[in-house]
Amino acid sequence: MGRDEPKPPNPDRTVEAGWVPAWQSQMICDELNAEGVPAVVTEDYGLNPLMSASEPMARIFVTEDRQAEAQEIITEILGHEPRRRDI
Repeated sequence: MGRDEPKPPNPDRTVEAGWVPAWQSQMICDELNAEGVPAVVTEDYGLNPLMSASEPMARIFVTEDRQAEAQEIITEILGHEPRRRDI
């Protein structure tokens, strides 16, 4: 008691669906869009890429209300859950 109910996913808020190798990112983004999940990809240029990944990486963004669906599709494509970059 005394706790607020969690807010429902906001369709106007953009969130990260996954952090994937750059060479796979556009294919995944295209597949999400083909499945009806609006998605965009952006290359992730970190200050020191060797600290978090051994190859160029990219982030895939979707609306908050489609995040779970997008992560399921990405998991199907990759064969494992997409990584997330802790900032």
